[in-house]
Amino acid sequence: MSWIIVTGIAYFLTAVNSVIDKYLLNKSIPEPVTYAFYVGVFSIFTLALTPFGFHWPGIWQFIAAILTGTIFLLALISLYTALKADEASRVFAFVGGLSPVLIIIFSAILFDKVLLRHEYYAFLFLVAGSILISFRKSKECGIFELRKHQCVQSMEMALFASVFFALYFVFAKYIFENQEFLSGFVWTRIGIFAAAVLLLVVPENRRIIFATSKKMTSGTGGLFVFNKTMAGTATLAINYAIKVAPSSSAAIVNALEGVKYIFILIITYFISKKMPHIIEEQTSVPALTQKIFAIVFIFIGIFILIAYR
Repeated sequence: MSWIIVTGIAYFLTAVNSVIDKYLLNKSIPEPVTYAFYVGVFSIFTLALTPFGFHWPGIWQFIAAILTGTIFLLALISLYTALKADEASRVFAFVGGLSPVLIIIFSAILFDKVLLRHEYYAFLFLVAGSILISFRKSKECGIFELRKHQCVQSMEMALFASVFFALYFVFAKYIFENQEFLSGFVWTRIGIFAAAVLLLVVPENRRIIFATSKKMTSGTGGLFVFNKTMAGTATLAINYAIKVAPSSSAAIVNALEGVKYIFILIITYFISKKMPHIIEEQTSVPALTQKIFAIVFIFIGIFILIAYR
């Protein structure tokens, strides 16, 4: 049960992080590649953990860790690009619903991992709750308007994000089963940093990153550092949960992301009236009913996980 608690705390931090991310992407750092670049560069500070456990894992484990970190950065770029092109609720619904399913498929194909029966039921409730609580019909991208360029780009990038996040969770579980946790975690962060630096090899990326960086203020930089410190703590906790969770439960750790939406609802309830530009929330009776049902699904999934531990 401890890994479930750790995951819950981590997703609370990611909820706060998501609110700040939304603000920064909309107002201060509008280019997804720039935002992802700084997230990747900031990952190098996990080297501060090396005194507590860090060693050479061997060439193949090193390659696996660097590749895993690279996949994570690609997932971030895809996610930020999708968020830039479309509404956050639509993107998170797509990614949050598809990623756990892809984790099961990739785990079965690559590592012959399957969910236990009670975990499968919990997984269904958690994914259903995640989709329901984050779904909102887009005014710009209706069902019959998917041919619009912006909508197509959003769904394509959301699909890429789902695939990359699923691959990250599967390979991260593999790394943590074959390396000491802190050492494996640091190596994957080095992979993220290396991939971020490689973004500068592409001239267009350099132009965008440098141009956006010049417009950043000290206040923006301070908020970004605080936000990424919090995000790093949450990521460490989530990766620890992946490490200690049963080998078949990487998908459950990912599906528990639905808890994040509960925290987002609570946070935005208190700040939406004063800062509605950060996250827009629907407060009509149908929307609130939808969210209540989604929360019920999520808590049923959590109860199933706890009851059968």
